[in-house]
Amino acid sequence: MTDLQNTVNTLIGVATLISHVVFVVGVVIIASHAKVRARLYRFVHTHILNLLFIETLFALVGSLAYSQFIGFPPCDLCWIQRIFIYPQVIIALVAMIKKDKAIVDYLLPMSIVGGLVALYQSFIQWGLFTTIGGCTSVGGACAKIFVDAYGYITIPFMSFTIFMYSIAVMFIYYQARKTHGA
Repeated sequence: MTDLQNTVNTLIGVATLISHVVFVVGVVIIASHAKVRARLYRFVHTHILNLLFIETLFALVGSLAYSQFIGFPPCDLCWIQRIFIYPQVIIALVAMIKKDKAIVDYLLPMSIVGGLVALYQSFIQWGLFTTIGGCTSVGGACAKIFVDAYGYITIPFMSFTIFMYSIAVMFIYYQARKTHGA
């Protein structure tokens, strides 16, 4: 592995780990403090489109960086995840411009399906499943691990993380919409 690959893997691994810690701490705080929860609901209700655009843009840039600049070939399951995340960037951008929060209803199923594929591939890489029908991607295999940070953070688990963060933000938005109206 090259120095660039090691540096990028380390930086992204640390960032992913920090995001997991912040997420867990945030869930605990939100669950236990009504005032913090109310502020978060207002924030997400106001900025849902920006949050979804930024999350999906990071996923798009990250996946392209790994395949185009670092040189990790995407496998079949990676391509399926990309099918569910890449359009969300464009859809969220258009929704931001038009200020159309109704788009959240269309992005949620895409994140759920993409998240399930990412979780399935994570299980494959952790040795819990074998691929259904095998992975036929030229140069990449669904079980091949290019990144392994902290014993659990792999590229598909990073993908799963983004999908789950999007789902969590959408869930918070739906809860906020109940309390703040459409």
